[in-house]
Amino acid sequence: MGTIACSVILDRASRKLLDETKVRWMAPELLDDLNGGLSWLVLNKPDAFTVIDNIELADGALQSIPESGSLLLAVLENAGADGLTIGKAIRQIERNELDHNNPDWLTATGPAVLHYTFDKRAPRIFYVFPRPTGPWSVRAMWAATPRVDSPDDLLPVDDIFETTLVYFVIGSALLKNSKSGDPAKAGSYLTMAANTIGARFQAQAAFSPVDPDVAAKTGQDI
Repeated sequence: MGTIACSVILDRASRKLLDETKVRWMAPELLDDLNGGLSWLVLNKPDAFTVIDNIELADGALQSIPESGSLLLAVLENAGADGLTIGKAIRQIERNELDHNNPDWLTATGPAVLHYTFDKRAPRIFYVFPRPTGPWSVRAMWAATPRVDSPDDLLPVDDIFETTLVYFVIGSALLKNSKSGDPAKAGSYLTMAANTIGARFQAQAAFSPVDPDVAAKTGQDI
């Protein structure tokens, strides 16, 4: 969650558009563009808006994240039958490993979930092994798409994406600049928005903590 109001982004965009009084591009229209920008941001950088919460497991091994989610990022730990009892950590495993070592794993039961498996081709779906009998919850992390209803709402993503979203709002608005729009200028701003995401990704990759085992293999611990 950010600390600035969405109106800050809309006002910055209006000034760049030379429409500070929001006559040509009214606030509701710019707010729609901002919501479009939030969806675009999460599509290109899923960890821009993440949720960590419990998922009550369905019957069987096949599970899914809530409808509001767009991409599973991790299944973290067991949360017990009551959703409050934090237990064993859950590790990701490749499905072909489960298929090879335990062909009956889809119907296996046990006292807690030990592993989950995930296929990027089905981003909202995952499987658990084993599936505890009866009610059971796990804590997971997933990407979701935020929306704002008012310029007074706080920005639902980190403040660092302020400029990214300003560029996106301007680019979207410029598509309305005439009957045929202004695709050249719009494209420039949308490209700048995309470039800020790339720069953020590179910085994040450079300074994020590295798993010691990975660092030893890649020489990053030297």
